[in-house]
Amino acid sequence: MNSIVRGLVERTALRGWIEKNRNLFLVRRRMVEELPARYRRKFYGTWVLSHMGVRRRYLGAKAGELSPLTIKVSPTMRCNLKCAGCFAGNYSSASDMPVGTIESIIEQAREIGIPSVGILGGEPLLFPPLLDLLARYTDVGFYIATNGTLVTRDVVSRLKSLPHVITAFSVDGFEEINDRFRGRGVFRRIVAAMKLMKEARIAFGFSTTVHRENMSEVVSGRYLDFMIDKGCLFGAFLPYVPVGSEPAFDLVCSEGEVKEYYRELDSLTAERAILVLKEGYSDGTFLNSGCGAGHTLHITSGGDVEPCNGIQFHKDNINAKRLLDIFMSPYFCDIRGLHPKDRRECLVVARPEAVLEVVRKHGAEETHSGAIAHLSSYIAAAGVTETHIGDPDLATKGPGVTI
Repeated sequence: MNSIVRGLVERTALRGWIEKNRNLFLVRRRMVEELPARYRRKFYGTWVLSHMGVRRRYLGAKAGELSPLTIKVSPTMRCNLKCAGCFAGNYSSASDMPVGTIESIIEQAREIGIPSVGILGGEPLLFPPLLDLLARYTDVGFYIATNGTLVTRDVVSRLKSLPHVITAFSVDGFEEINDRFRGRGVFRRIVAAMKLMKEARIAFGFSTTVHRENMSEVVSGRYLDFMIDKGCLFGAFLPYVPVGSEPAFDLVCSEGEVKEYYRELDSLTAERAILVLKEGYSDGTFLNSGCGAGHTLHITSGGDVEPCNGIQFHKDNINAKRLLDIFMSPYFCDIRGLHPKDRRECLVVARPEAVLEVVRKHGAEETHSGAIAHLSSYIAAAGVTETHIGDPDLATKGPGVTI
């Protein structure tokens, strides 16, 4: 009898999960219809099986400390655009990362069970050896965050031979608002690049930074339908973080606004054939891991290792210390500890004063000049009272800082 009841409960739970995530099956149908079978099989092996925990490993002595799902690497900080609010706008673009360093990072990531590596920048396609390099690691998933302006037929032809590499186009809305932030004519060049990708029948998506000027436009059925029509299989929505070039504090969405547009996205995607990844705040739903600070990392072209590309302070350099040792370092452990147990919200937006205190505690250095000033200015603009290591109040604001 117990087995019968258990079976009914399990089937009911499964039915509920399927109903709640129905759009996953709609996306799978699209993939069957739109992607060639051979390409699709390799894509599944890299991006589905590996991210279901096949390769991830437990790290260190702390029970439950899994290797990151992904890390981010910027092989170059050079870019052909000057987008307002770009997180990378103040990094040095003097030199690119040596190919040997990138190879070492990828190989170390494989060793500790990290299934994918994000390629950021700058503009990654300005790094000439990029695609040849990624072609050598077919058991690792790579996603390239591109502004789309350098995606040519030759680039698309090469990407078609690399099913383990997916591309996300950075776009901030429809033409008027996108070009206001990214430059005149950029939106049409992105759309033209998407057309080439769709015609080639390869997997790609988009990435949109959400702020108060574009929120009503991009969190809409019209925007998602447009992206589906252009061929996007997935889309990532990231809350604007006031770092990098010309940070605009008035563009930052409140936690309440982010939660509201998350709920709206859930409603909008329920019957649409597109995967939507909601980043920055965790609401407990599928495909939403929340803020990744400390649970992942970002390596600049100079080798400096940050807890994320929004916390632009480093303690170590990948050329001097191994990836695992950096990830398990006291600095990274304290950053991870700032996340409350019941949610993972963007630390720069939600707890900037705590981030600053961890930076000070460990003597972490600015990855670019002005990072401390930007974070301090945001704390002042947000009306946050700074707490200090040794202040008992800090212990009530979230676990992880050693007091």
